[in-house]
Amino acid sequence: MTSRLLIREARTSEYEAVADLTMNAYRPLFADVDLPEDLGWYGAELRDVAGRAARSEIIVALMDDQIVGSLAYHHDYAEEVKSGNPRDCAGFRVLATDPHCQGRGVGEALTQWCIDRARADGRAALVLNTTDYMKAAQRLYRRLGFEPYPEISYEIGGSQPVEVLGFRLELRD
Repeated sequence: MTSRLLIREARTSEYEAVADLTMNAYRPLFADVDLPEDLGWYGAELRDVAGRAARSEIIVALMDDQIVGSLAYHHDYAEEVKSGNPRDCAGFRVLATDPHCQGRGVGEALTQWCIDRARADGRAALVLNTTDYMKAAQRLYRRLGFEPYPEISYEIGGSQPVEVLGFRLELRD
């Protein structure tokens, strides 16, 4: 990465840019899935940055004053999961990197920001969900020490079911 990366909380005025970036990052992941161009209900959820901000902190990564990545950080992920009960765990959702910046360390820097923040907050672990389609993200999480966490895994039904995988990184010895 040649440019310096700045990570901070998003401003409300940046939510539309975060929504656009998120859709641009996620749309190619589902190219082989029978979903409309706007990704249907999932696309609506991805674009709802204000809704996520009501339950989390929207964090952005900037390079040369441009938003190149984002995620939603949850101090208490138990309020967000659809299965299981991860006690004393922080978590994050909707990690997105601008497709033009993928492979330049943006996703790793945002994930490391979450690890550092969860440790500073005194959380026992950092947990997340990802889908079976997100192979690059899974490789990143495993490389950073996350392990499968089936207690918060689940499946989204439909004509083409999507497996949602849980991962956990222990932060305490």
